[in-house]
Amino acid sequence: MRPFIRTIETLELDGGTLCLNFVNSVKNRFEKPVYEFIKTPDDWILWSHRTQICSELTKQRLSKYVSENKEKALKELKRIIEVREVLYGIFRNIALKKSPLTEDIRIFNSELSFSFGFLNIEIGDNLETIPIWNYKETDLLYSLLPIMKSAYELLTTDLKEHIKECPNCGWLYLDKSKNNSRIWCNMKTCGNTMKSKKYYEKSKILAKK
Repeated sequence: MRPFIRTIETLELDGGTLCLNFVNSVKNRFEKPVYEFIKTPDDWILWSHRTQICSELTKQRLSKYVSENKEKALKELKRIIEVREVLYGIFRNIALKKSPLTEDIRIFNSELSFSFGFLNIEIGDNLETIPIWNYKETDLLYSLLPIMKSAYELLTTDLKEHIKECPNCGWLYLDKSKNNSRIWCNMKTCGNTMKSKKYYEKSKILAKK
């Protein structure tokens, strides 16, 4: 059986919410240097499309924008990754029952103000509230707006108490199990990997006896 290989195309969305899936767009948080899946503006567009942030039409428009504005797109991607690491710092500290860094909260609030400045709502026929992003620019920051909304919603509800860190890869996820007993981000990948490691170590100990 071939081992599962994570790529931007196969990357699992195990965070349980959009903002944590964004935070998890690296291979393994415990490996240094951290392997980055969103290396290029095109990777960001692909990830945004996979997570249904942008439609096929928006994906095409963003790809055209990147091809015509390469330097600007790279600067925007740099900002996007910096925001991701701020979110990681905040949510990881919460998972470890620690207070987030003051600087991370400052940057978060700045990005939140930017994002929410474009947020409107509409009321549907069934009285459902529909968020509408009044963002006119065709650039890479568009996909960051709903991520910031997702992060705000997670931080302002009791769901944040269910954020956990996978002991194998360091990904963050929402434990939605009944008994709050979920250990891994994904049982098929990290769960089986850790079980195999334990079995191997146990076999080595028994072999020495």
